Order: sequence, then C-alpha cells, then structure tokens
Amino acid sequence: MINNYHRLLNRQLKKIDLDDRTLDLIAPLLHQVDEAYKAFDSDLEHVENVLEKSSQELFQTNQQLKNSIESISGQLSKVAGNIKDVIFEMDLKGNWSYLNPAWQKLTGLKVRDCLGKPFHQFLKDDRGKDYTNLIDLKKPNFKTISKIFKSQTIGGEHKWLDFSLKVIKSEDGSIEGYIGAIVDISKIKETELALIEAKEKESMANKAKDEFLTTMSHEIRTPLNAVIGISHLLLLENPKKEQLENLSTLKHSSEHLLCLVNDILDFNKIASGLLELEERDFSLNQVLNGLQSIFHNTAKEKDLRLLVKTDTALPKTFIGDSTRLSQILTNLVSNAIKFTEEGRVTVDIEAVEIAKDYCVLEFIISDTGIGIPEDKRDKIFLSFAQANSDTTRKYGGTGLGLAICKRLLELMDSDLELESEVGKGSTFSFKLKLHKSTMADYQEDIYDFDAKSIHQQENLKGARILVAEDNKVNIMVIEKFLSKWQVDFDIAENGLIAINMAIENTYDMILMDLQMPVMNGFEASKAIRESGNPLNKVMPIYALSASTGMDIKNQLGEYGIDGLICKPFNPTELFKTLTTILQQKYIH
Repeated sequence: MINNYHRLLNRQLKKIDLDDRTLDLIAPLLHQVDEAYKAFDSDLEHVENVLEKSSQELFQTNQQLKNSIESISGQLSKVAGNIKDVIFEMDLKGNWSYLNPAWQKLTGLKVRDCLGKPFHQFLKDDRGKDYTNLIDLKKPNFKTISKIFKSQTIGGEHKWLDFSLKVIKSEDGSIEGYIGAIVDISKIKETELALIEAKEKESMANKAKDEFLTTMSHEIRTPLNAVIGISHLLLLENPKKEQLENLSTLKHSSEHLLCLVNDILDFNKIASGLLELEERDFSLNQVLNGLQSIFHNTAKEKDLRLLVKTDTALPKTFIGDSTRLSQILTNLVSNAIKFTEEGRVTVDIEAVEIAKDYCVLEFIISDTGIGIPEDKRDKIFLSFAQANSDTTRKYGGTGLGLAICKRLLELMDSDLELESEVGKGSTFSFKLKLHKSTMADYQEDIYDFDAKSIHQQENLKGARILVAEDNKVNIMVIEKFLSKWQVDFDIAENGLIAINMAIENTYDMILMDLQMPVMNGFEASKAIRESGNPLNKVMPIYALSASTGMDIKNQLGEYGIDGLICKPFNPTELFKTLTTILQQKYIH
C-alpha cells in the first residue's frame, strides 16, 4: 500500500515505521498528501518547461541584440569614417579619447598617435604654436562653444577651422567629458575674404566714381554758370531782333547741357542708394502750374496743345516729395513733347481712392507722337538706352530720363506703366499714395514772376549780402544780377577775406562758394559762426556752389551752413530763393 504513494511520502512513512492498523486509519489523509505531492511535481515540471523555453528565447534575443549592436556599431563606424569633418571625444583633461579618420586627412597625423594626448598639442595657431587658450577646461562654464580660427598644419599649410565643443553630463549633472567637431572652412573663408575684398574694391571704385562725377560736375557747372547767367543778362538788356534768336539758342543749349549733367548725377545718386525722399506739405496745383509754365512755350513752338486736367474731388494739399514728383512729370512731359510732331500732350490726374488720411492718385501722361514698338518697350527703361539708335541723333538726350523716373517711382512704392502704338502715340501712367496735409490751405508762391520782370522787382532792394566767390566770371555774373536787383553787396575772393568782412560788417545773408583758395567755404562758414559777432550765429549762410555731391550736402549742417544753392543758377529761381530766405529771416 505504501508503494502506491508518491516517492517522497513513501520515504517519510518508512522513516516513522507505522503499523498497518495506523496506516489504515490515516489512509484518507495520506491519500490527500499523496495527491498534493503529485500536483506539486506536475506544477514543477510545467515551471521547468516554461523556464527552459524562456531561457532559450532570452538567449536568442540576446544574440539578436548583440548582432544588432555589432551591426549598428559597424554602420556608425562607417559613417564616422566617411564624414569629411572631424568628430572627436575628449576627457575632462582635454585629452583625445576618440578621433574619426577625417583627423588624419585634416592634420596629416595618425589617429593612434594622438589618442590620449592633449588637444592643444595638435591644434596650432596661425604661427604654428600650441593653441593652449582655445578653450578653458579648468572652468568649463559653457554648454556649447564654437570658435573660428586660422591654424597652421604640420606641413606649414594654413587652414581656417570651425571648432565646436559640447559638454557631456551624467544623470547627476556632473561633467563626464566632451564631444565636438572640427570643420575645415578654408574655401568658405577664402570666398568670404574675396567677397570682402571685392566689396572694398567696389566701394573704392564707387567712391572714385562719385569723386570724379563731383569734380566733373563742378568743372562743367562753373563755366555753365557763366554761359547761362550771361545769356539771361543779354536777353534782359533789350537785344536787337537779329540777336534775339542767337541768344535764345545759346540759352536753350546751355540749359539743355545742364539737364544732361543733372540727369547723370541724379541717376548716380539713385544707383548708389544715396537719394532720400522728402516728406513736406505741397500744393499739387502749384506743381502742375509750374509744369505748364515750363513747357508752355516749348509746346507752342511745335504748335502742340498742352492740356493739364485734374479731378475736382482732389484735396488742395498733400504730403510728399514735390521736387521728385515734379522731376518725374517734367521728364515724362518733356519726352512727350519731344517725340510728338502734331496733336496734343495731355496730363491727367485722377483720384483712384480717397480715404480719410490719404489719396491714391493716378497720373496719366499721353501724347499723339511717334509711339514705341512693342519689342523696344523694355529697352527704353534701361540706363543710357533709347528705343532706336538714331533717336539720340534726331531728338537728343542721354536716355536716362525714363530710367530715373522708374527708379524714383520704385522709391515711392510705385511703378511706371506704358501703353503705346506706333504712329498713334504713347501713354505713361503711375499711381501714388499721398497722405493728405493737415494744413487748411497752402500758401501759393507770392513771388511768381517771369525772367523779364525780375529786375523790376524790389523784394531785394537794400539787402546786405556778402558773396564769397573766387571765379572771376562767376563774380561778374553775380555782380550784374545783384546790381539789377538793387542789392547792397560785397565780394570776398576767398574764405579768409569772407571771415574778416563778416566780423567787421553786418550782413543780411552770406552766399558762400565751397571751393576757394586760402580757405574753403566750409572752414570759413564755421569760423564765421564761431566769431564774436552774435548776429553771425543766426545770419543765413547758403552755399552757392557747383558741387552737388551727397557727401557735400551732408556736411553743410556740420559747418553751420543753412542750405545749398546750386550753380549754374536760374536767375528767376535765385531771385525767388533769396527773397524767400530773407523773408523768413525777418519773420523769425
């Protein structure tokens, strides 16, 4: 009976050696114990099977993981080995702990010869000395750092390197080491340095060009001032009928030459980015009236009708650069009249949008002239270009007018549009957004007179003006006009004489040439402002000069000069300007 029990239970029963009667009595209990033992054996066998299976799976997974790690490590090694830039690791002391193969290509040093050694032994400055101060690892108060420097290799070759370093931290925040990269940026740096050098050369070339244009402008304007001034004087002195045509031709030709000079200078200013737009109150009607007065006789001579039409809903005054707007309109109307032999030229201003604070105006200049072929329309907006090669010979001009108009409108956030048909005419148009002026009304020019009447005006009678001018011809021209205008004037032939005369006498204003011997106009003006005469601190001083460069205009305020009157001057404009200056002086 005992033998039927589980082996462990039989073992226990043999040890206690019970008789049969006792065994019979506890048989039910022994049966339960026997079943428990057998159940335990079954569970244990199952657990062993599960453990064996899990162990096999764990072994297989471990093998797969090991293979994956080896594969990834191999791939990373290939990647690191094929990266052109140097990848490195450093310990806390700055010794190389890893360098990829790009290191040998960069420095010519073998990786195994460098590992475990300080970085600064192998990174040299541009003189070949150890770069010990490249980074401070004793006090690493950075997360990442990047430096660009010029380094000398062991072969004596110079290279520009971009060195970057990142701190490696443990979970507790302590620094474990550093990783980084070294990139050879020599080609990029050489290109950058070449661009800087090219830019400097361009800047020097532009400066030389500006200086040349300024000098040539002065040299051309100085004799032009005499030609234009004398032609105006001769026309005012009741010339004979047979002389009138010659004098008119002389005056027109000299003014045309001045326009060519101004076109070239204006285009240079725009191309150099030196032109600044003004924001001033102006009357659109006054701009248009000036346009009509300029071209009335020219249109009449060609038997053309010049029509100027405006939208009745437009305000009287706006804020903007009226000078540049006039320049654009003058160029466009001048071209329209130049290329129209019969018919009319129309200037039409329409309100596209009228808001509370601003208006959008469309300016339309149309003619019945020769028209522009479709394949030539883009060309006419290029610098020094005209539609046909014989245009300059037949009609004259530099080919800059439309280029200047287009550039000016681009500065005003607008564009010049063209519609044309050969033999029927052309229409140029552009839109401008102009803010409304807060002025209730604009004071029209009360000094509105023509060239023949200026010597009859008495606006300047008795005014005391000092003229500093060294050119004999210019002195003769200005003397004649000031005499006609009954001005009480003195002439100083250099800046030093001007200073002494300004200290010894009292003047209403000074007209100062800028380029004079002994002392130039800038220094003389500054000295006059700083002289002991308190009136000289507020007296108007205006530069009367043939130099019109932007650098000169920017210097005026530094030397106490109130403004610039360009030579050659139009006598009518000069009279109006002097009258306005003196009027403002007495008002203030």
